[in-house]
Amino acid sequence: MNELITYFPYMIKNTIIELRYNLKQYVWWLAFNLSVIFLSVFLMNLSAPTETDKSRLLFQLSGYLLFFWIAGALYFSSSILSRRGFILNITSLPLYVLINVQIINFLLQFLMSFVFLLVIALSNHIHMAASILGVFYFLVLTYLLLVPVGLTLSLLEYYSRNMKRMSIIILAILMLSVPILWVPTQLPALAVQLLSVNPFYFLVNGFQSSVVLGQVAFYNIPLHLLFMCELALMYIWTFYCYKKLKDEINREK
Repeated sequence: MNELITYFPYMIKNTIIELRYNLKQYVWWLAFNLSVIFLSVFLMNLSAPTETDKSRLLFQLSGYLLFFWIAGALYFSSSILSRRGFILNITSLPLYVLINVQIINFLLQFLMSFVFLLVIALSNHIHMAASILGVFYFLVLTYLLLVPVGLTLSLLEYYSRNMKRMSIIILAILMLSVPILWVPTQLPALAVQLLSVNPFYFLVNGFQSSVVLGQVAFYNIPLHLLFMCELALMYIWTFYCYKKLKDEINREK
């Protein structure tokens, strides 16, 4: 904990530097998100949608935005070492600090896009029973999961020369496994139960439910306990590997 407090100013400083030098890139991503939201709602309105259609679109778009945060943070986390130098980042400034920089940058993208989505939803009279507590809860859990997963993908780059391609494949599979292009009611109950084991499905679906249905996402206590166990194991395993690999690099210097 003391180490995290020590490096917190460096994390904020690097976040500002990252935004400053890649501002154009982040503006384009934000514009893309806003365009996806606007065009989706516009096309929906052309077909005289029902209340169910509107709620389903809000459900899918909210999931898309959360997944965009996840995908962007993980993709750029996986390429940190090749862009800034492995030894420098893992021995000078802790790698988890740089991972947090990417997570925060894409969190800002997400928050601005999500506010725009809510404005569009309200202006189109899309019914939603959003739970502020639920939204905040799943955002915190998403942040907590992105740290060890981002670290893992970064460390894998030390052993793989095709990490970018691997990251794209992993993210594509994740996107197909979460309810963005489809909704859970379209799948058999058994398939939904199996997908619920995936922590990313749990986060995306829980966030979507919190936005559209309110506190429904809190009702399934076993899934929350399962996610907490998965999260704890992920942290234990990731930081163990991080320490071992850091020691290995230091011996090779």
